[in-house]
Amino acid sequence: MKLSTKGRHVIIERQADMNLEKFLDPQRKPLRILDGIPSFASEASGEDEKWNLFYDKFAPFYSLTERLFGRLLVGVDVELEHEKIVATAGFQEGGAILEVSPGPGNYQPALRRRIGPDGTLVSLDLSLGMLQACRKRKDYAALKPLLVHGNGSDLPFQDGIFDGFFHVGGINLFSEPGKALAEFARVVKKGGVIAIGDEGFGPGHPEGFRREILTRMNPGYLKSKVPDLPEPLEKRDLHWFFKGCLYLLTAVKK
Repeated sequence: MKLSTKGRHVIIERQADMNLEKFLDPQRKPLRILDGIPSFASEASGEDEKWNLFYDKFAPFYSLTERLFGRLLVGVDVELEHEKIVATAGFQEGGAILEVSPGPGNYQPALRRRIGPDGTLVSLDLSLGMLQACRKRKDYAALKPLLVHGNGSDLPFQDGIFDGFFHVGGINLFSEPGKALAEFARVVKKGGVIAIGDEGFGPGHPEGFRREILTRMNPGYLKSKVPDLPEPLEKRDLHWFFKGCLYLLTAVKK
């Protein structure tokens, strides 16, 4: 990817990246280009570094593991749960949505159907391996996500630029979850919808050996806590999916 600078703006010479540029903070530019993906992430440390290394290695197996988890341990259709979760978020057709921690893009088909062909989907992850997995999807060209390598606690986007925000899976393991939540709120317009979800045990959750296996398989369950929302956000509702094994907290920016 070829980059040139003009004033404080970065000119990224590819149509997809020109679409991305209008969302970026003009004070920031990519630190590097990694496998064709603009990177705004400085060197990770603490929990971020630990789990980033894990997810880079785990990326090729993530989707299969999630399907097995859904079918065998919980007894749900994973793709149907994805559709329900995105529908609950309530994004509008044609909107610009920021997705943080997309993993291998498992929610991207449902998000694209929700916002339609004229909507914009920007997907940011600290794991380059997960972003590469997004790009290897057979439906990648139809999904049209604008991929960004970055840290959810330090988003490289303008204030109030997105119509909505979506994050499912990861906040439990962030080094600075409070800072990340503030960043999630910052980049969304007033009246915009924010949907945040992660592993947890709620009503109807599995008991016994299923619970033990889930906890051993996914360390996110050990740190599960529905987060407190920062001041700019007004809680809408708390929902549970995967039979009580994943929460979705929806809010509106005041």
